[in-house]
Amino acid sequence: MKKLFLIAAFALSMSLVACSGGNKDNSSSESAESAQSVEEIKDGNTYEGKSYTISYPKDWKETFSSEDVLNVKSADESMVFSINFDAEGPAVDELKEQADFAKKVNTDQYKEVGEPKIEDNFMTLRRVTNDGEVELSYTKVLEGKKCIMGAIKCPADKEAEAEKILMSIIASVKMK
Repeated sequence: MKKLFLIAAFALSMSLVACSGGNKDNSSSESAESAQSVEEIKDGNTYEGKSYTISYPKDWKETFSSEDVLNVKSADESMVFSINFDAEGPAVDELKEQADFAKKVNTDQYKEVGEPKIEDNFMTLRRVTNDGEVELSYTKVLEGKKCIMGAIKCPADKEAEAEKILMSIIASVKMK
């Protein structure tokens, strides 16, 4: 049952993500640097879901929303961000199992799958599509088994910028 949930959760988060192409170029030092300096989104758009609120960059446009699901796209349409709330997601002590499972099921579907990173209640997994785009999927446990999950997808040359935006959006999440 747990594996079925994980498959469904990742299928949902990936089905919510779509964007234009890019080329392959990765700078791990830029990625590590951007993860450490989370800038607050000022004067951004606010999404009011049933269970949470978030802020995202003002010039980004909503492409889909429902009670607890949101997809937004950057003004230049090079980046797409998705978020989904799950009241029965993994608990903090289950993130490692989810991360290992995610890496295993994604290995055959992507050109490259990185090592999952877990820090406290937050897990990320970097993947590179066969077209060279980077997808940074995430799961953040908010309380108990309540979590948000989704991804940001971008051309490889915008990975550092996308990671900063991802971290800023995630930092803005507030449970209702």
